[in-house]
Amino acid sequence: MKQRTVFLWLGGLFLIVMAALLQSCAPGVTPTKGGKSCLDCHPEYKQRYSQGVVHQPVKSGDCAGCHRKHGLIGGAYLKQEEPKLCFRCHQSFARRLVDNPLLHDPVSKGKCSSCHQPHNAPEKNLLNKPGEQLCFECHDQGLFTGTFIHQPLTKGCQACHETHSSKVEKLLIKDESALCQDCHDIKAKKFIQQHGGYPVATGCSDCHNVHAADNPALLKDYTHRPVAAKDCDSCHAAADSEQPFKIADTSAALCYRCHDEQQAAFRSSKTHAPVADGDCFACHSPHASNYIGITKTDPQKLCFECHSFEYIGNSSGKAQSGTVHQPAADGECLSCHGPHLPAAGESTLLRKPGNKLCLDCHEDKAQQQPVPHQPAADGDCLGCHLPHESRYAGLLVKNQRTLCGDCHQVVGEDLGLPNLHRPFVAGECSACHAPHGGKNQDLLRGSGADICGKCHGTIETERKTARHKPFKEGRCELCHVSHGSVLPFLLAKDSKDLCVGCHADRRPPAGTPGGHQNCSVCHHAHGNDEKNYLLKELPELCLSCHNVDRYWANGVGHAPAVAGQCGACHDPHTPQLSPGKMTDADICSGCHAIDAATLTKSHQGVTPGKDSCLSCHDPHGGPDASLTLPVKHAPFADGDCISCHPGGDK
Repeated sequence: MKQRTVFLWLGGLFLIVMAALLQSCAPGVTPTKGGKSCLDCHPEYKQRYSQGVVHQPVKSGDCAGCHRKHGLIGGAYLKQEEPKLCFRCHQSFARRLVDNPLLHDPVSKGKCSSCHQPHNAPEKNLLNKPGEQLCFECHDQGLFTGTFIHQPLTKGCQACHETHSSKVEKLLIKDESALCQDCHDIKAKKFIQQHGGYPVATGCSDCHNVHAADNPALLKDYTHRPVAAKDCDSCHAAADSEQPFKIADTSAALCYRCHDEQQAAFRSSKTHAPVADGDCFACHSPHASNYIGITKTDPQKLCFECHSFEYIGNSSGKAQSGTVHQPAADGECLSCHGPHLPAAGESTLLRKPGNKLCLDCHEDKAQQQPVPHQPAADGDCLGCHLPHESRYAGLLVKNQRTLCGDCHQVVGEDLGLPNLHRPFVAGECSACHAPHGGKNQDLLRGSGADICGKCHGTIETERKTARHKPFKEGRCELCHVSHGSVLPFLLAKDSKDLCVGCHADRRPPAGTPGGHQNCSVCHHAHGNDEKNYLLKELPELCLSCHNVDRYWANGVGHAPAVAGQCGACHDPHTPQLSPGKMTDADICSGCHAIDAATLTKSHQGVTPGKDSCLSCHDPHGGPDASLTLPVKHAPFADGDCISCHPGGDK
């Protein structure tokens, strides 16, 4: 555990412990005078918690020592959270934690219940599982298996380790060297011979695995050649000298004695900084290691000792949002970078040019596409992507909208439109466009409903029963634009211009009232079950705008109007004109006999003009069956036509 982390945890733990020590461990009295005990209501707990090793408060029936009496409030609430609750009684243990600064991880987090049961357990000390089985809940058991097992391991972990806290790294019961010497006589002749005649007394774990190994003497997997040959004096002073472990030269000069073929190359200005500084031991162990290249620690963690990132590495804020390149997150730095030098002509230790390096794994992104995205076709991966981590999805250098707008001016222009497509305004360009290339124009991931239907599911369901041909065929692009529009619903044109692209015979002529120039006022753009895709049945549709039904409830409605036969008299697309340019007389004669004799007989001997029907009659309805207009000339109201028309009958 790093010293900084230790101090942070220790400071917090000290406050917890001190607060707990100020409280006494007075037992709670479960039953109250005249009241019930916990077991009076929960008798099943007595049998359940009396097996094996029983926690002392449970054994004495002191439920209230830890729990609040809930009364009418359900739930077994603790008086305090762990570890404060535990420290109320285990005060001496709490003091030891203050004295020993290095803590077992569950202890540092105050998670007593990670290892111990609160009521009873089958194991001593209320442990959840026996011995090492509990340790293997967190520690990889594979590290403790091998051809050769360290003998103390057969006695259990506590032969060498403290369980809660220690003054020594790795929770050892004493300093590593002193611990090893409890079993190994470092002055024995055989011991000295095994170490090349050197009086080795410290640093045992530099060469030996402490638990298990597949090599004799528990040697690590990779041993530096001079160490394996017991040729220690190739680096150190002689074994019988006053300072036998003194290094014969500086680290780099010492390494170049054997690795002289690399010395010239390592003089490059692009050499890895530790190499240039001659600090070989920044990355390599001089004696042995369990990692190839004799690195001092796991190569997947080694680079992060110097190179820090926001979302990856040893000290990153991994809980934060962000995207990472998986090789970088896995510590596979050497898949892209050389450990000492970059390839010829490269920098940042790259093994080959960055864009070519990307294609080693992402070859599919560089395949020739019918419609290529130029950066991808040019192999310019790093123009859009970051190699390690990014705040944005896809490891992009910027958010999609800004990045695409750097090259595509239309993005900025379209953002000024009043009606915007939601994915576009959210900067989700790749929701519709293939960023590396594709088969469709404008790099669209599909055409029409193939792409729109992914978001517009309800509309896609409607399309299965639609009858309007463009919509049924999924030709969304015929009517809508993808980024933004000055018109609602992202229409490409005003509906009066858009619809006549297919329905040229319906183009509104000059003088058509505005409402009748907007097709969507009356028609469902995608189609529905109504005739001509009308939004409502007639006459309800016409009545949405035209107040012509004022006498239908209290009066008499003209039968064709009430029946919704509006088209019998009106041209719905050019209401200023009658159907087929018929006259009023032509229209009325479709239902009424308007020959001169019939009109004269029904109009008191007066023969009205052939096209004068609307002078007296309301074509939609009236106060009575005559459908005459409600405000009448007094003689006409009295039936006195002859006063004005002397040729008529009295």
